[in-house]
Amino acid sequence: MGRALVRSPLPERPQIHLISLPLAWELESTQVYLIESDPLTLVDTGVQSKASLAALESALDELGYGVADVERVILTHGHRDHFGLVETLRERGAQLECWVHEADAPMVEDFERVVRARLEGAFELFREAGATEEVLARIEGDRFHDLDQNLAEGRATHVDRALREGDRVEWKDFSFRVLHSPGHTPGHLLLEDDEAGLLFTGDQVMGQVVPRAETFYSALLPDPADPLRRRPRFKGLVELRRSLRRLRGRSDKWLLPGFGGLVRRADRTIRDTILYYDVRLQRIERSLRHLAALDQEVTAFELRTALFPPEASLERIRSQILLVIGALDCLEEDRLITTRRREDGVLTHRHR
Repeated sequence: MGRALVRSPLPERPQIHLISLPLAWELESTQVYLIESDPLTLVDTGVQSKASLAALESALDELGYGVADVERVILTHGHRDHFGLVETLRERGAQLECWVHEADAPMVEDFERVVRARLEGAFELFREAGATEEVLARIEGDRFHDLDQNLAEGRATHVDRALREGDRVEWKDFSFRVLHSPGHTPGHLLLEDDEAGLLFTGDQVMGQVVPRAETFYSALLPDPADPLRRRPRFKGLVELRRSLRRLRGRSDKWLLPGFGGLVRRADRTIRDTILYYDVRLQRIERSLRHLAALDQEVTAFELRTALFPPEASLERIRSQILLVIGALDCLEEDRLITTRRREDGVLTHRHR
C-alpha cells in the first residue's frame, strides 16, 4: 500500500483528507476521510487491527492531530471495515460521538450477536437454495473461522446518534445531508455535500469495485402472511437496485467511496453499476424462461451451477449463490417468476 494520507484532494472542500488504511483482504485497503473542521470528524474508521491503527495514527500525526483529538465518527454503514476502530479510538482517549443510520445501529452496538445470528441463518438460506450436502458441510465447517475473523476485526461500540433520511450533519461552516441508501446493508447512508458537489458513498457506489448486496434473515420465525412460510429476510439486491435508481441523474462533481479511489463522474458510475446488475438479472431471467419452455423449475443453486464455471473457492461459491438469490428476489419483486417449496424444504423457481 502507498502513502496513507492524501491531503485535501478536492479543491471544492479542502477540509477533507483521504486516508487509506490496510486490509488483510483481497481488497488491500479501505478509504476513510478526515474532515478538518469543528468538530474534527472521521467518516468511517477501518478495521480493528494494529496495521490499520498505525496507519491512521500516522496520517493524523502528519496533519497535526492525535487519535484523542477525534470528536466524531460518522459511519456509512455497520460493517467491521468501517466501524472496527471506533472502540479502540475511545480507549486511546477520544471523547468522540459515533453516528450511524438507525437501521445499522444494532450491527455496531451488538456486533457479536448479530454476526452469530447471520452466520447461523446463512446455513438455512443456502439449504433453501438447494446447495449440495458437500457445499453445506463446507459452509458449516467454515462458520467458526468466519466468526473469529469478524470478531478479530470488529468490536461493538456505543452509538450516540441514530441517523435518518434528511438529517443534517453539521460543522462550524458547512453541513451535509444524510441520504438513506439501503442495499449493501439495511442502514447504509450517503452524505451529500450539495454546496461543494460531493457525495460520500461508502460501499454503495464505487469506481473500481462493484457493490455487494447483503441478504440475511431478519426474524427467527416464518412470516405468517407468506404462503411458503419463509422467514422475513433483508433482500439487499432489491433494495440496492431501488437505491441506485434513485441516484440516477445526479450531477455530483465527485464521489467519495470506501474503496477504489475518488470517482470523478457520478452519473456514469451510477449508470454502470445499475447496468452491471441489470445484465446479470437479464441473464438469469433468460435461463428461467428457457427452462419454463421445457416445463422445468430450478433451484438457486442449480442456476448458479449453470451460470458460473466450476469453482473451488467457498467464498466465491457463496458470493455466486447470493447473487443468484438476489436476482431471484428482484424477479419475484417484478412478478416475473413463481416460487414453491418442495417437501424437502428447498425452494424452486419458475418463469411465469
